[in-house]
Amino acid sequence: MESKFTSSKAHWISPLFYLLAFYVFGASVMDSFAVYHTWRFVGENEFIAMHKASGGRIVSLFVLPTLVMTVFLILQFWHRPKAVSRTLVWVALVCTIIPWLSSAFIQIPMQIQLDLGKNDALLESLIVTDWIRVIPSFVLAVTVFLMVKRAVAA
Repeated sequence: MESKFTSSKAHWISPLFYLLAFYVFGASVMDSFAVYHTWRFVGENEFIAMHKASGGRIVSLFVLPTLVMTVFLILQFWHRPKAVSRTLVWVALVCTIIPWLSSAFIQIPMQIQLDLGKNDALLESLIVTDWIRVIPSFVLAVTVFLMVKRAVAA
């Protein structure tokens, strides 16, 4: 009987990628729509401490899992169900790279400035430019759902 996978490791690499992708999507939605928007209501005296504490948690609960998910996504090129096309893997990779680039060149510089104190205009810019990450993250979640659907149907 022919294997349904492109490698002997795909049977555990792919499900782990799917799990991480959905976790990261949920975390990104919380960050974008719950966390950032509530910063508007934090007073100037408390903002710096809150922002630094929040940033530390974001690294361990969102950034590191996203990094691990990215590694497992790259592994999908070699270790995936045969029913999942390389095209879907490429779409997923592009949808992952865009938020990384936005984080590096837009979000993180703004976050560094917010470490110095509350700035309402900068916070609004952070919220607006976060859509550069939100939209591809949503497309990634849909793409991963299609991957899972194809893998299960095979």
